[in-house]
Formats: sequence, C-alpha cells, structure tokens
Amino acid sequence: MDNIFDLDSMLLELNKKGNSSCSLDVLHNNSFEVGVLRLNPGQKDTQGPHSEDELYFVMEGKGLINILEKNHEIRKGSCIFVPSKTKHYFHGNKERLVVLYVFNVSKS
Repeated sequence: MDNIFDLDSMLLELNKKGNSSCSLDVLHNNSFEVGVLRLNPGQKDTQGPHSEDELYFVMEGKGLINILEKNHEIRKGSCIFVPSKTKHYFHGNKERLVVLYVFNVSKS
C-alpha cells in the first residue's frame, strides 16, 4: 500500500481519463477517501451533495465555491469544510483549479 502521494502523478493519471472526468480517488479505507479534483477553465463541476463530511484544500488556481446558493472566493491555500448532504460546487475559475479532497467515510 502506498502512503505517499504525488500531486503531479495524480494529475497525470487524471489527464489519461481525458475531459470526461474531473476527479481521481487515490485512497479509500474505512476512515476516509482522498482524491484530487481538477477543473479546467469552463469545465463544469458535476458533483452533488455527499453523504459524508468533506474537507477541500486548494492546491492550485482560484475561483469560487457555491455552498447552499452562496458564492465564496477561493484560491491556492484555501481550506473549505462542507458538512454532509450540503449542496455545493466549484465554478468561476479562469485558470486550472486543483483541489485535494478528503471525505470522512467512517461509520461511527
């Protein structure tokens, strides 16, 4: 099992999928799911609400995240918490936006 992940390698793997996919899961265990979301300018974020709490960390770019119909500016270094079942999506990026995500999947 790999415990160290390289952002460039994750983005290369995501590029192999083409524009049909904007996310790549890199780790999934009993506690959490980790992956990377990449949106090119004009690419639509198609995610919907998730049943788990989420934490996002912006690795590259800037844009907006809409949470419950309210827009929030984000940029490299932004950390965003989204509670479970909350409607949200990224948008408004004029350059590539790369976001690391962590989902809490533990069943307490």
